[in-house]
Amino acid sequence: MGKIIAIANQKGGVGKTTSAVNLAYALLQRGKRVLAVDMDPQSSLTICYGEDPRALEEQEKTLYHALMKDKPLVSLIIEVPGGPSLVPSSIRLANAEPELVSLWDSAGVLREKMNGIAENYDFVLFDCPPSLTLLTVNALAASQLVLVPVKTDYLSIMGIPLLLDTVDKLRRRINPGLAVLGVLPTMYNIRNTHDNECLREIHQSLEPRIRVFEPVNRSTAFDKAPVESKSTLELLPNTPGVQVYNSLAQQLTQL
Repeated sequence: MGKIIAIANQKGGVGKTTSAVNLAYALLQRGKRVLAVDMDPQSSLTICYGEDPRALEEQEKTLYHALMKDKPLVSLIIEVPGGPSLVPSSIRLANAEPELVSLWDSAGVLREKMNGIAENYDFVLFDCPPSLTLLTVNALAASQLVLVPVKTDYLSIMGIPLLLDTVDKLRRRINPGLAVLGVLPTMYNIRNTHDNECLREIHQSLEPRIRVFEPVNRSTAFDKAPVESKSTLELLPNTPGVQVYNSLAQQLTQL
């Protein structure tokens, strides 16, 4: 069975989708089979891979239909040229939240749907929504590892303890095998005093209990790549910061 990793942080704009796209490509470069699952109703991951969430929703080929309409998850997988396999999302996934609440096993729906799929891949990456809703809880309940991207500003790092508390509760109650892979500082500007203060705060508050990875440098290249439906690693491989994803992928292949 492949390694299942939730890329999660309840704060938006911290680089979750960017990290999912670039980590997936770095793993593909190492010959690994990768499945990326878009857990966010905003569908950013789906759009990054050049897919139209509205068209897919009309065809009933998004994650919502697997979670709430009993459509086999395997039937939704799209093979992205040059990229990972993809389970897409659409805005309708937002409807899953109130519908999941009514189910007796509301936190375990995705884990059940993943049965028979994870073993076909070396890595499964869940790109989680920017909230600690049942969609994120489902991703954490189905995962083995959690990667926490966090922008190097105070508003972003303040949410880390809440997410880690959620991980601890899920570990005790639902998923005892869940572990925190580490915290990944993103959008880091070494010339910015605030960024450096925040990076020090992240290290001081988390280490050695939780690993803090090398920070990903701030660069407009990370904004440009999705326009071409590519990862920054693929389109602009010399961008400062992308080496962090290569390093992380290399470490994951050695676990």
